[in-house]
Amino acid sequence: ESPGALQQRAPCNMADIVLDALHDCLDRALAKHIDIGYHGMQPEERDVWVNGNATLLGELVRNLLDNAINYTPSSASTPGIINVHLLSDPFGHVLMLQVENSGAGIAEEDREKVFQPFYRVLGSEVDGSGLGLPIVQEIARQHGASITLQDAYPKQAQPGVLVNVRLPTTTAPTHPAGAATAHHV
Repeated sequence: ESPGALQQRAPCNMADIVLDALHDCLDRALAKHIDIGYHGMQPEERDVWVNGNATLLGELVRNLLDNAINYTPSSASTPGIINVHLLSDPFGHVLMLQVENSGAGIAEEDREKVFQPFYRVLGSEVDGSGLGLPIVQEIARQHGASITLQDAYPKQAQPGVLVNVRLPTTTAPTHPAGAATAHHV
């Protein structure tokens, strides 16, 4: 909401932020019988740092995970799948955060519309305000990141959604104790 929200920028460890958000959402995913997994960078690796606001970046990840959990049909006999990837492109100086799910997907004609506040895809029976993805897009914009949507499993009955967030990286802080990191348990 506030244009000054990023005044407090610092190096942020995206692996810590992603792992904390996953930890926070794990009980909800398991209660829905969703098979949720993480593949990618670890907090101690060199190329996991972005310059930004750790609180906002955590909100971005949590909103993506909440959407994935909400829109992934799942049962004990047919568990849904959510995969989270954090990948580094050291040559492009970007981190790629990917959240994919095995849900119904988002039709190509709705992919830009879901970033509009209060827009809800017709036929979805999920509770929500339609603000999650607009918030994600604004946080991404404030961090110089780009976000795209595509099918996670093209040509399948349930194509799912693959959300790609490309975040510019920064160098690790010289004094990690002063860096803005989330601390996972």
